[in-house]
Order: sequence, then C-alpha cells, then structure tokens
Amino acid sequence: MTKIKIICTVFLIVIVFTINGFAQLYINPSSTALAGAYSTKARGAHVIGWNPANLGLAGNPGFSLNFGVIPLVPIPSVQISNSSISPFVLNSHFYTGGYLTDKDKEELLDFFPDDGLNINPLIQMRILEMSFGRWAFSIGAEVTGALALPKSLFHLVFFGNEFNKPIDLSDTNVEMQSVVTVALAHGREVTIPVINDYVEKLSAGVAVKALLGVGYAGFEKMQGSITTYHDRIELDGNMEATYGIGGFGLALDLGLAANINDKMAANISLNNLFGFVNWGIIEAEKVEYSLFTEVFSEDFSDIDSVMDAGVQTDTSYSIGKFTSNYPTYLLMGFQYDVLENFSLYSTLKQYFTEELAATRKPKISVGAEYEILSFLPVRLGIAYGGIESFQWGFGTGLNFRNYTLDIGFSQIGGIFNHAKGFAFSFGQSIRF
Repeated sequence: MTKIKIICTVFLIVIVFTINGFAQLYINPSSTALAGAYSTKARGAHVIGWNPANLGLAGNPGFSLNFGVIPLVPIPSVQISNSSISPFVLNSHFYTGGYLTDKDKEELLDFFPDDGLNINPLIQMRILEMSFGRWAFSIGAEVTGALALPKSLFHLVFFGNEFNKPIDLSDTNVEMQSVVTVALAHGREVTIPVINDYVEKLSAGVAVKALLGVGYAGFEKMQGSITTYHDRIELDGNMEATYGIGGFGLALDLGLAANINDKMAANISLNNLFGFVNWGIIEAEKVEYSLFTEVFSEDFSDIDSVMDAGVQTDTSYSIGKFTSNYPTYLLMGFQYDVLENFSLYSTLKQYFTEELAATRKPKISVGAEYEILSFLPVRLGIAYGGIESFQWGFGTGLNFRNYTLDIGFSQIGGIFNHAKGFAFSFGQSIRF
C-alpha cells in the first residue's frame, strides 16, 4: 500500500530525531538550569538561536569550542514532556494494584484533555559549535513536530470496546519536520543616536541559517472511527497526508543588545525570520487513503484480506515541491547584576504560529546565578507559559578561565512527582 511511504518517512524523521536533535531555540546546560532565562547571558557560539547581537558585547572569548565528551562527539540534551501524566498520577491511580471501578476509570480519564494526549519529545545535539571573536559558527540537526493521541483511545483502554459506540480517531495528528542547520552569526557595536543616548554600549547582530531538509510528514486530514457490534467490527477512515524527502531553506536571526549601565543589560531578537524549507529535492508526494469495511466474527482469521477488500482509495502522486514554515519567534531579555557574583535574568519568548509544536502562548522565564566560588556557579530558574506551561530548573558547573563544564536539569509541568516531563543537558567548552 502506498500509505507505507508516509509511515516510512515518519520513521526516518524519528530516527534522525533520536540521533541528532530538535527545536529552533538551542538548549544548553545554562539555559536548561535557568528555565530559558538565558537571552542576555548567551556568549560565544551559544548566541545562535538566542541573540547574535551578544557577540558585540563584553564577555565573548577570543575563541571557544563547545562539545560533549570530546569535540565532534556531542552529548544529547534531552527534554521529554506530555500534557497529562505525572509520576504522582501513575503511582496514586495506575500502579495501586487495586480494582478500578467505573468511577475510578472516569476519574483517570479526566486527567486527559478533551483534545487528547500531546507528547513533546526533544533531543538535541549540536555537532559543532565554535566562535572566533565576534563570529560564531554552528552545525546541528533538529526535528520539530507535534504528536497527538485522541482521548478515545484511552477510553478504549479503560472501558473496552463498548458495542454500538464509535471510537473516534479524528483527533490523531502528526506533523514532523527534520532539518540539518548550518548557521553563521556576527555581532558588532553600533551607534543609533536615539538609543545610544540611554545606554552605555549597543550592539547589533545577524545570523544566517542554511536549512538542509531531511524529511517532512504531516496529516492534512485525518478522520476515522472503529465501531464494535455483537457480530462484527466496522472500520471507517480517511487520511490525506503530505511527505517530502530532501529539502533546502533559509532563516535569518536579527538582534539588538545593550549594556544599559554597569549593572543592567537588555536585548531583543527576532529569530527564524522568513524561515522556510522547500521540499522535494529527492521526492515530494501526497498520500490519500480511505477504508470502509465490516469484519464479521467468522472473518477474523482472514482479516488482512477483508481489510484489503475494504480499501476505497490507496494512492499517492507527486506534487513537485511544497514549502513548510520554520516558525519565527521573538525573544526579549533583561539582566541585572545585583552583586559581582550574583545576577538575575529574565526572558520573554513569543511564537507567532501554532505550527510544528510552536504556540502563541508567551513563555516568561526568570532565573538567578550565584557564584559560590569564582569557578563554582549555582543556577536556578522558573518559567510560565509556552508549550511547557510551567518549568523550573537547576544547574551548576566548573567554570575556569579556559575550560568550563556545565550541567543543567529541569522539570516541566510540575514539581518533583507532579512533573509531566524533564530536561537534562551537559556540555563542556574550551575558551581562550
């Protein structure tokens, strides 16, 4: 069946996702620990995806190389979350070992939103990150996407297949896009009279990203149901999907950053401006599939033949090329250095679309960094909004003059056993 092509494309993207990365806003140990309150702190190659104008400010090394275990052998930064389930819910309701009444099952179903379970995995690996003075360069890979499972599936698990009641699968959704990014950024001090009257130093920056498409797969239409009767099962479904292998696109980051005085700094950036990927260098097709069949009890032993007989449409056709968006987002950051060894940070993140795991809900992050010793920082952060809804983080490291090792951990959607996900990041840098 031609629908196998789109399944294989999704599988290809997942494989790339597992070994390479995800997300346009590059996470690292410090940004994880600060729960995203990182926009003004980023320096060196870490500015890419945050604000390239930071390269024009003080604090940038003459040379830096970021890596995991050893150069070119990265350690993945992991973030996994969902919209409903936490360890507390699992331990108090699922893993009790007791008998579940219908009332208990209804209470369990209440944990799942009406639009189903949304799963947001994130595994990111930067293959190469380095900076030279006011320049930064990065090679990495990303998968951006959304996966939704309908609530009806969980109703089926808890209550079984009730006769004469359709199990609606229409809330199922998959949209995934995988690209390899090659980015070059530059920042330098500038003079803008209206702004320079109020700040000590002003910098502007730009980052250009080449987007090498690996694969795209997305549902344009998904309607389906399963209905059980005393003597048969009725299957009814329609799917339209688009997939592409091989693509090329571009995106642009623009930013301004300022040292207001010796204690305060602020910046603003628009990331992934005009971002797009044109798909179809290797293949681009649209898949249409529809099925309607009744499987009677005496036919269960030959269900494959019955399913094949019920296929009404099973085709794919070339669509030449198509374009997907690479979502744009705004970042605004502020920093206040309370003491020489104690700083406060805040960052506002705002997407402008609901595509590809982006959300129009703003995310506001605040964080603090305190240097217990000159080489031993402690970082804390908390955030509200965005696709995470709630996030808190913690991290530390060993930050010497020419070498740094940092680690960051955060939880998403709650605290400790009430969290619905977590994030972890580890990295090292050589700086001169």
